[in-house]
Amino acid sequence: MGTEAAQTDQGSGEPPLKEGPIKAQSRDINEVQVPNAIPNVQVINSGSGGTRWRCPQVKLVKINFDGAAFSASNMSNFGVVIRDSNGAVSCSQKTPQAYKAKVIEVLAALKALSFAFELGFCSAILESDSLGLIQALKSEKRSLSPTGLLIEDVKMFSNNFVKLLYSHIKRNGNRVAHSLAKNALCIPDFQVWMEDVPSHSVSILQLDVIELH
Repeated sequence: MGTEAAQTDQGSGEPPLKEGPIKAQSRDINEVQVPNAIPNVQVINSGSGGTRWRCPQVKLVKINFDGAAFSASNMSNFGVVIRDSNGAVSCSQKTPQAYKAKVIEVLAALKALSFAFELGFCSAILESDSLGLIQALKSEKRSLSPTGLLIEDVKMFSNNFVKLLYSHIKRNGNRVAHSLAKNALCIPDFQVWMEDVPSHSVSILQLDVIELH
């Protein structure tokens, strides 16, 4: 699949983030299923290495995600936040198995795309603080390693989207998703916050909004 460059993390002109509903339609996403490929999917390389979260371009949503493993409790946690200029929708999930760091990041990406797809989004930016993962998703190379096969699952799932951009951002710009993953230990198994984030992430989300100006 061919790619072309597009810059979304740098430069001016991002619409301001406002309070309000992000348009979405909720469905059950407890299980991730990898679909067959569909034609005319546009996958584009986005910016790399920004330190601040930026609002996505018009008609796009930005999907930030993160994963965290807790060996003491044998748990892996995932956090996803989807935002545009109108608001946010977020989710946290925990799984009873402590995966390795590389595996958990790929699983978090797959869950993030699944969450966005089930909410009805078809044009998005997938953004992570894992540079290695973003580079692997942009690459046309394939690996038969366990992690490589999971990355192929993410690439396959991307075929659900009309337009999907991959973007790398440093940890400071991914702190909302990190907070959602870190605090997933406090939820039963899976929880969604429509048009909102949980209380422990509100101040972090507000800081992102302040830094837009």
